[in-house]
Amino acid sequence: MRNAKTTIFHRGLLLHFLFWLSVLALLIYPSLIVDQPLPNDYYRNTFSLFTSLCISVYTNRYLLLPFYKRKKYILYLILMLLVITAISYVESILCENFINSFIFNLLFVLITSFLHFYRKTYLENIHLKELQDSVELKLLKEHLNPHFFFNTLNILYNASITNSSKLPDFIVSLGTMMRYIFKSIEKEKVLVIEELNFIDVYLNFEKIRFSDHIKITYNKDIQVQNQYIPPMLLMPFIENAFKHGGPIRNKKLEINITIIVNKSFLIFEIKNTNSITKTQNLLSSVRGIANTKKRLEILIPNHQLRIDSTKDYYCVYLKIPF
Repeated sequence: MRNAKTTIFHRGLLLHFLFWLSVLALLIYPSLIVDQPLPNDYYRNTFSLFTSLCISVYTNRYLLLPFYKRKKYILYLILMLLVITAISYVESILCENFINSFIFNLLFVLITSFLHFYRKTYLENIHLKELQDSVELKLLKEHLNPHFFFNTLNILYNASITNSSKLPDFIVSLGTMMRYIFKSIEKEKVLVIEELNFIDVYLNFEKIRFSDHIKITYNKDIQVQNQYIPPMLLMPFIENAFKHGGPIRNKKLEINITIIVNKSFLIFEIKNTNSITKTQNLLSSVRGIANTKKRLEILIPNHQLRIDSTKDYYCVYLKIPF
């Protein structure tokens, strides 16, 4: 990442150098195509104009644009006009043409401001792409970590002791889950119905692990089945409900999940009891879904995500438009 930033910095310096070299070439070009020598005043005025353009552009870039970025547009406009007027007035002492100087300085400030914001947007898109790749790698690592395998192996072990007749079904389900993870992580999007089928299998595994100490309410309203979402997008919220949830007042761990899918959007809601003694786990839960938040910001910027927590409950509401 550091090398990438260094490369971008060096490219920026090169672009600035080439830009001003081109400006200088355009200013002195008339003197190269005329047959008769130009007066000395021409070169003095050209150098004066070039200097004033540099001062105007970099004063705007480093001193004035921060006001614009802070949305102080009127203050920025006033300061920009005052600065350009002052620079043009000083230049006009040498070139004796205030109007031309003002127009050139204003034009270059506007052009370079546009180029600055265009380049900034371009670099931000590159950064977002790098961030997306990084988040995807973290997502893969997160869902293929030893914690997941130990949990599933523990479920299989308990099943082999309590109800060995179902053990083959659990092994088949585990194979289905792992196959889905490996196949879906390579895709940008998967069918919603495929993602929900994976969630069904995962919930069955967790029911075995928690046995009689859990109550799961799972409601689905799937009106269409041909919509797509990024893979493994809902799972971190569900995993956190099991990892950081807990019984309250000696009652069972309660998890309520509602998923609605229609032509326009997907709504996902999950609510789980939260043990008073697990406040630190609640904070850990919030940190644990940071990658999912970043994926949502990158892949679905117009999503709606609301996370509410109390000493008794932890709730997540997510709305994804199609």
